[in-house]
Amino acid sequence: MRLLFIATLAKTLHELTVGTDLADQLSTVGIESHFVVDAGNEDAIRSAGYPYSLVHDGMGPRVRETVAAVVRRVAPRAIILSDYLGHWLQHRLNYETDPWYVCDLGPPVVPIDLYDLPRTGRRVEVLGRVVDIDRHDEDMPTRLLPVPVNRPQTPYKRAGQFVLPYRANGDIVPSTAAERFEVRRSLGAAPEERLLMFPTLPWQHAMRTRAGPATRELAERVPRLFGHYLRRLPQQTRFVMTGPYLEGLGLPSERCHVEPAPTVARYHQILGAVDGISSVFLTSYALERAILADVPGVLTVNSVRADGPEDVMALKGRLGGPTSAVHSWLNSFPGPVPPFYAWPLRWTAFLRGMLRDNPFTETVLLTELLDEEAVVGGLEAVLYDIGTRERLAEMRARYRDAMGGLPPVAEAFLSAIETGV
Repeated sequence: MRLLFIATLAKTLHELTVGTDLADQLSTVGIESHFVVDAGNEDAIRSAGYPYSLVHDGMGPRVRETVAAVVRRVAPRAIILSDYLGHWLQHRLNYETDPWYVCDLGPPVVPIDLYDLPRTGRRVEVLGRVVDIDRHDEDMPTRLLPVPVNRPQTPYKRAGQFVLPYRANGDIVPSTAAERFEVRRSLGAAPEERLLMFPTLPWQHAMRTRAGPATRELAERVPRLFGHYLRRLPQQTRFVMTGPYLEGLGLPSERCHVEPAPTVARYHQILGAVDGISSVFLTSYALERAILADVPGVLTVNSVRADGPEDVMALKGRLGGPTSAVHSWLNSFPGPVPPFYAWPLRWTAFLRGMLRDNPFTETVLLTELLDEEAVVGGLEAVLYDIGTRERLAEMRARYRDAMGGLPPVAEAFLSAIETGV
């Protein structure tokens, strides 16, 4: 059996890595895979060892002809969308064409759903506009839910559709002491220092110019406030940036290591060697895979709409402060600060649904951007406090134990495809 994976998102390895990981697992039962990927990710797919075809944003609607030609040549048993939402966004925004030409190419289409869309809702903000994600996924006979960050649960049927949660990245395990030592040395970390990973993505950087006004302001201004928080951490804290450096952070260069475009293998090495992860967006690949690498993390969101310091003061008890730094930042923000769960995109209600009744929330510290002491205290505790680190380690172990009850994805997927459910 041969599959065709479509992973056309540019400037991100998350979607592609989810696809190659699934292809790796399916190869154990003799399933072959071919990929359609963005030209910017050619090095990554070549390193993964799979045959591939390239597309790029400049094709516009002609991408349909290219993919159709690949389908005729490869003759796949099924087409796998490495990220249903990513496929939809890429085609609507960058290719400016209907994404669902893939459903007319013959083979059944199987989505990898990173968000469990039927449980989250469909409204998301895209470049400053609120849009509804379409429902083509509901007509597809099989839906794949990678875990983490989806809920670890046994396969089930919903409205006649076979839903298969499966363990992603089974090859990611905690690094050995020797592996950590070598990677930390390459990052310039002394034995007594704590390493904090702060992952960023090129599209976040691009939102400073591409998005609507409120999102552009978030993209430009949040790093300034968050950089203040990071600079308050103890002097023996060293920062590791995976992705583009955000100038507004203002981190001390002598304690900041930047790798703007690490390979997947290098990314996983860094992930396993750090002492903690700080992220301001869901779903963060680093926070998800930190469960497997057994590394604690802090997720910082903004769940309130704040039109100046007075709004934050009204929330005292839920949020601390505002501190003088937060007060000044709010006063300088042009207009109300919108809530967000996936900085600088808002996606607040959408991602709240994803986190509802999800044990993932217990594996990280969840903090609010406008609560300075909670963010700084949470980061310091994750890096330095033994009790906090042990408690989070227990929660990660529970999540991994729940993942251990998931069926092997290869056999379950093969059965679903062959029976047509």
